[in-house]
Amino acid sequence: MILKTKNKGFTLIELAIILVIIGILVSLGVALIGPLTKRAKYIESKEIVDAATESVIGYGASNRRLPTTAEFPGAVRNPKDAWTKTLYYVVDANLTTIPTGTTDAICGRKTTAITVRYCTNVDCSTYNDIPNVAFVIISGADNYNIQTHNISNMVTVYEVDTPNIDDYHADMNRPEPYDDIVKWVTLDELRIKAGCVGPQLKILNNELPYGFQGSPYSAVVYADGGVPFPPDVGKYRWCTQGTAPPAGLTFTPDTFFTDCLNLPEASWGQADSLAISGGPIATGAFNLTFFVRDNNDPVANNDNVAQKTLVLTVNP
Repeated sequence: MILKTKNKGFTLIELAIILVIIGILVSLGVALIGPLTKRAKYIESKEIVDAATESVIGYGASNRRLPTTAEFPGAVRNPKDAWTKTLYYVVDANLTTIPTGTTDAICGRKTTAITVRYCTNVDCSTYNDIPNVAFVIISGADNYNIQTHNISNMVTVYEVDTPNIDDYHADMNRPEPYDDIVKWVTLDELRIKAGCVGPQLKILNNELPYGFQGSPYSAVVYADGGVPFPPDVGKYRWCTQGTAPPAGLTFTPDTFFTDCLNLPEASWGQADSLAISGGPIATGAFNLTFFVRDNNDPVANNDNVAQKTLVLTVNP
């Protein structure tokens, strides 16, 4: 007996339906490729900016200063984002050069010149200011256009998708929704991550040697840290709070004032340390409050200032 088999295939209508379904799936896949690629590059660029930030911090911890803008590409693993656009690096120049007379440009600092202004609307009428920023790293992201403003050390950052932003015309002149990837590190964060310990400026003495009435006396008050002036002019400025030195003693520098913190900086005496000498006439315990300030802010009053009260005892 011969068995007959019947082969049944798709009808033309069934084939047409299948082709339509395949076409729909392909078009959906093509439509998703763009957004998925953009998202992948955005995530990759955020990781590149994060890695660059950690590299700059590591450079600072190793070299006791931050890289300059010229040194930045060699200090990070990848100086370009996922769109091959060069990262934009803003740094306080004071943190890139170690001052004369010290070995560190980071730990002694109290302030920086950079402020990040985070705007919450398109005209930046409402914002939050983050002062004393050490450095900022920026990627122009998908539109290849850095839109972050940086004039006079004010870095203006917007919320993502804020419309019609183009505050950095040195890159492109093309207002569009803000999409920059921005990462900043404050000086306090940098000091912690760089391993800075203790205060930026301090008086080292914990006590003064005692003296005897009518006998020669000598003592020195020392300071350390901060941002010293060049040694040839005296590393620090000094002020001793009070009306006058105890009789018979000479203070060098000899700046005595009733309220040192309100005495103009130019009136403070300048020297590496404060020396006390002479022959005390009166006996007793004299409470002396010593103030020292550094060169953290050469043009304003944001210097580091340290103070310590010490007792000078003169025995009969």
